[in-house]
Amino acid sequence: MPKSIQELTDLIAELPGLGPRQARRIVQYLLRADASFKKKLADRVVTLTDGISRCASCFRFDETDNKKLCPLCADQGRDRSTLLVVEKDVDVEGIGSAGMYRGQYFVLGSLMPLTKQRRSALSPRVTELLAGLKKRVPDVKEVVLAFATTPEGDYTARELKRNLTETFPAITTSFLGPGLSLGPEI
Repeated sequence: MPKSIQELTDLIAELPGLGPRQARRIVQYLLRADASFKKKLADRVVTLTDGISRCASCFRFDETDNKKLCPLCADQGRDRSTLLVVEKDVDVEGIGSAGMYRGQYFVLGSLMPLTKQRRSALSPRVTELLAGLKKRVPDVKEVVLAFATTPEGDYTARELKRNLTETFPAITTSFLGPGLSLGPEI
Protein backbone atom coordinates (compact mmCIF):
# COMPACT_ATOMS: atom_id res chain seq x y z
CA MET A 1 0.00 0.00 0.00
CA PRO A 2 1.39 3.47 -0.82
CA LYS A 3 2.73 5.36 2.19
CA SER A 4 0.25 8.28 1.85
CA ILE A 5 -2.73 5.89 1.81
CA GLN A 6 -1.39 3.95 4.81
CA GLU A 7 -0.76 7.17 6.79
CA LEU A 8 -4.31 8.44 6.14
CA THR A 9 -5.74 5.01 7.00
CA ASP A 10 -3.81 5.00 10.28
CA LEU A 11 -5.05 8.51 11.16
CA ILE A 12 -8.68 7.65 10.43
CA ALA A 13 -8.38 4.40 12.42
CA GLU A 14 -7.54 6.51 15.50
CA LEU A 15 -11.06 7.99 15.45
CA PRO A 16 -13.43 6.48 18.04
CA GLY A 17 -15.49 3.58 16.76
CA LEU A 18 -13.38 3.05 13.64
CA GLY A 19 -10.96 0.23 13.16
CA PRO A 20 -8.43 -0.40 10.40
CA ARG A 21 -10.98 -2.05 8.11
CA GLN A 22 -13.47 0.84 8.29
CA ALA A 23 -10.60 3.32 7.91
CA ARG A 24 -9.49 1.58 4.70
CA ARG A 25 -13.05 1.81 3.35
CA ILE A 26 -13.15 5.53 4.08
CA VAL A 27 -9.79 6.08 2.39
CA GLN A 28 -10.95 4.09 -0.65
CA TYR A 29 -14.10 6.25 -0.78
CA LEU A 30 -11.99 9.41 -0.58
CA LEU A 31 -9.78 8.18 -3.41
CA ARG A 32 -12.89 7.93 -5.64
CA ALA A 33 -14.54 11.17 -4.39
CA ASP A 34 -14.35 14.32 -6.48
CA ALA A 35 -11.91 17.08 -5.59
CA SER A 36 -14.63 19.52 -4.40
CA PHE A 37 -15.88 17.01 -1.77
CA LYS A 38 -12.34 16.37 -0.49
CA LYS A 39 -11.63 20.12 -0.33
CA LYS A 40 -14.90 20.80 1.53
CA LEU A 41 -14.15 17.96 3.98
CA ALA A 42 -10.59 19.20 4.57
CA ASP A 43 -11.82 22.79 5.07
CA ARG A 44 -14.42 21.64 7.63
CA VAL A 45 -11.81 19.67 9.56
CA VAL A 46 -9.41 22.66 9.59
CA THR A 47 -12.10 25.15 10.67
CA LEU A 48 -13.95 22.80 13.03
CA THR A 49 -13.13 24.75 16.17
CA ASP A 50 -13.78 28.21 14.69
CA GLY A 51 -16.61 29.64 16.76
CA ILE A 52 -16.74 26.53 18.97
CA SER A 53 -15.51 26.42 22.54
CA ARG A 54 -16.12 24.49 25.74
CA CYS A 55 -19.05 25.83 27.79
CA ALA A 56 -17.92 27.26 31.13
CA SER A 57 -20.86 25.63 32.91
CA CYS A 58 -21.57 22.20 31.40
CA PHE A 59 -18.19 21.67 29.63
CA ARG A 60 -19.64 20.55 26.31
CA PHE A 61 -18.44 21.89 22.98
CA ASP A 62 -20.81 24.36 21.31
CA GLU A 63 -21.12 27.94 20.16
CA THR A 64 -20.88 30.03 23.32
CA ASP A 65 -22.02 33.54 24.21
CA ASN A 66 -19.93 36.34 25.73
CA LYS A 67 -20.21 34.61 29.13
CA LYS A 68 -18.79 31.41 27.58
CA LEU A 69 -22.15 29.63 28.03
CA CYS A 70 -23.66 27.28 25.46
CA PRO A 71 -27.30 27.82 24.37
CA LEU A 72 -28.55 25.16 26.84
CA CYS A 73 -26.83 26.74 29.85
CA ALA A 74 -27.80 30.27 28.78
CA ASP A 75 -31.47 29.27 28.41
CA GLN A 76 -33.24 30.83 31.41
CA GLY A 77 -36.29 28.62 30.77
CA ARG A 78 -34.46 25.44 31.74
CA ASP A 79 -35.09 23.81 35.13
CA ARG A 80 -32.18 24.87 37.35
CA SER A 81 -33.12 22.42 40.12
CA THR A 82 -31.85 19.31 38.31
CA LEU A 83 -28.40 18.56 36.96
CA LEU A 84 -27.80 15.57 34.70
CA VAL A 85 -24.17 14.39 34.69
CA VAL A 86 -23.14 12.49 31.56
CA GLU A 87 -19.87 11.15 30.19
CA LYS A 88 -19.73 12.76 26.71
CA ASP A 89 -21.17 15.57 24.60
CA VAL A 90 -22.99 13.03 22.44
CA ASP A 91 -24.93 11.91 25.55
CA VAL A 92 -26.35 15.44 25.90
CA GLU A 93 -27.44 15.36 22.26
CA GLY A 94 -29.09 11.95 22.66
CA ILE A 95 -30.99 12.90 25.80
CA GLY A 96 -31.89 16.32 24.39
CA SER A 97 -33.30 14.79 21.19
CA ALA A 98 -35.85 12.86 23.27
CA GLY A 99 -37.28 16.20 24.42
CA MET A 100 -38.11 14.88 27.90
CA TYR A 101 -35.42 16.48 30.06
CA ARG A 102 -35.49 20.26 30.67
CA GLY A 103 -32.80 20.59 33.35
CA GLN A 104 -29.10 21.47 33.26
CA TYR A 105 -26.22 19.26 32.11
CA PHE A 106 -22.63 18.57 33.11
CA VAL A 107 -20.27 16.66 30.81
CA LEU A 108 -17.70 14.70 32.80
CA GLY A 109 -15.50 14.04 29.77
CA SER A 110 -14.56 10.49 30.70
CA LEU A 111 -15.33 7.81 33.23
CA MET A 112 -13.14 7.02 36.20
CA PRO A 113 -10.67 4.27 35.36
CA LEU A 114 -10.73 1.21 37.58
CA THR A 115 -6.95 1.11 38.05
CA LYS A 116 -5.61 2.94 41.10
CA GLN A 117 -2.72 4.55 39.21
CA ARG A 118 -5.08 6.34 36.82
CA ARG A 119 -7.89 7.40 39.20
CA SER A 120 -6.44 10.89 39.64
CA ALA A 121 -6.76 11.53 35.89
CA LEU A 122 -10.42 12.54 36.28
CA SER A 123 -10.13 14.52 39.50
CA PRO A 124 -9.98 18.00 37.88
CA ARG A 125 -13.40 17.59 36.21
CA VAL A 126 -14.91 16.10 39.38
CA THR A 127 -13.46 19.07 41.26
CA GLU A 128 -15.08 21.40 38.71
CA LEU A 129 -18.42 19.61 39.16
CA LEU A 130 -18.26 20.01 42.94
CA ALA A 131 -17.16 23.66 42.67
CA GLY A 132 -19.96 24.38 40.21
CA LEU A 133 -22.51 22.80 42.53
CA LYS A 134 -21.30 24.96 45.44
CA LYS A 135 -22.19 28.02 43.36
CA ARG A 136 -25.62 26.58 42.52
CA VAL A 137 -26.70 25.57 46.03
CA PRO A 138 -29.58 25.89 47.06
CA ASP A 139 -30.95 26.03 43.47
CA VAL A 140 -29.92 22.45 42.60
CA LYS A 141 -32.11 19.90 44.36
CA GLU A 142 -31.17 16.75 42.42
CA VAL A 143 -28.14 15.43 40.54
CA VAL A 144 -28.86 12.56 38.15
CA LEU A 145 -25.88 10.39 37.19
CA ALA A 146 -26.33 8.99 33.68
CA PHE A 147 -23.42 6.79 32.67
CA ALA A 148 -23.10 3.68 30.54
CA THR A 149 -23.79 0.42 32.34
CA THR A 150 -20.17 -0.73 32.31
CA PRO A 151 -17.79 -1.45 35.18
CA GLU A 152 -16.22 2.02 34.69
CA GLY A 153 -19.65 3.68 34.47
CA ASP A 154 -20.88 1.93 37.61
CA TYR A 155 -17.67 2.77 39.50
CA THR A 156 -17.84 6.42 38.42
CA ALA A 157 -21.50 6.64 39.50
CA ARG A 158 -20.76 5.09 42.92
CA GLU A 159 -17.75 7.36 43.56
CA LEU A 160 -19.58 10.50 42.46
CA LYS A 161 -22.62 9.60 44.56
CA ARG A 162 -20.34 9.14 47.58
CA ASN A 163 -18.63 12.51 46.95
CA LEU A 164 -21.91 14.32 46.32
CA THR A 165 -23.64 12.83 49.39
CA GLU A 166 -20.70 13.78 51.64
CA THR A 167 -20.33 17.28 50.24
CA PHE A 168 -23.99 18.17 49.59
CA PRO A 169 -26.25 16.14 51.90
CA ALA A 170 -29.29 18.27 50.97
CA ILE A 171 -29.01 17.39 47.27
CA THR A 172 -30.62 14.15 46.13
CA THR A 173 -28.36 11.99 43.97
CA SER A 174 -30.08 9.52 41.67
CA PHE A 175 -29.38 7.31 38.67
CA LEU A 176 -31.14 6.56 35.41
CA GLY A 177 -33.16 3.37 35.73
CA PRO A 178 -31.30 0.20 34.71
CA GLY A 179 -31.94 -0.68 31.11
CA LEU A 180 -32.73 2.88 29.99
CA SER A 181 -30.95 3.82 26.80
CA LEU A 182 -28.35 6.55 26.97
CA GLY A 183 -26.68 8.76 24.42
CA PRO A 184 -27.25 8.03 20.76
CA GLU A 185 -29.34 4.94 21.57
CA ILE A 186 -32.08 6.93 23.38
